[in-house]
Amino acid sequence: MINRIRSKIEENLQRASAQRVRELFAEINPQLVGDELFESRWSNVRKDAAVLIPIIDRPDEPTVLLTVRSSDMSSHAGQISFPGGKVDPVDVTRIDTALREAEEEVGILRHQVDIVGSLGVHKGGLGFSVTPVVGLVASDVEFALCAREVAETFEVPLSFVADLSNHITEERIHKGVRYNMFAAPYKQYHIWGLTAGILRSLAETLQADEKILSDSPL
Repeated sequence: MINRIRSKIEENLQRASAQRVRELFAEINPQLVGDELFESRWSNVRKDAAVLIPIIDRPDEPTVLLTVRSSDMSSHAGQISFPGGKVDPVDVTRIDTALREAEEEVGILRHQVDIVGSLGVHKGGLGFSVTPVVGLVASDVEFALCAREVAETFEVPLSFVADLSNHITEERIHKGVRYNMFAAPYKQYHIWGLTAGILRSLAETLQADEKILSDSPL
């Protein structure tokens, strides 16, 4: 199964880009396109970052690993994210950033990750340009969480991520402006924002061509 998943993701990586998700965001918020106050949140002064999307090859079915950030973190405290962070001067590529951060945060060693490719840059509302890196990880991996950064981890079945009906939108308010945001609630975990947008990009890589063209996140 995991080999078929790898082939499908590789086949669709170029087509299922972050730009597609940005276009979808504009489609669900047509009233805000060009709005000066709202567009100000998409800062032109950005910090480069990368995250690893670890797909764990579990015996029953593959899963996607996510983290709950520690409440002590200075930014995004308590939120759900992927292992990752800002680009460091020692990082030659964004893949290096994702692998280094994954090892530091959850203990996945770089030699344990089979890199499939990257989804393309996702621009978050807080000034980060994030490159999601997709990697396959064997089921015998052992996690070692950095308590300062990660409160807990959990796994979402890849089949849940691939089902476009699980990707919804929610209304949010930014400086008094109402807008719709991506979300993908799973059990007791409320996945939303940039992480949900990245999951939506991953979901597109798991679809047939006609499925992507015909479905929307609404």
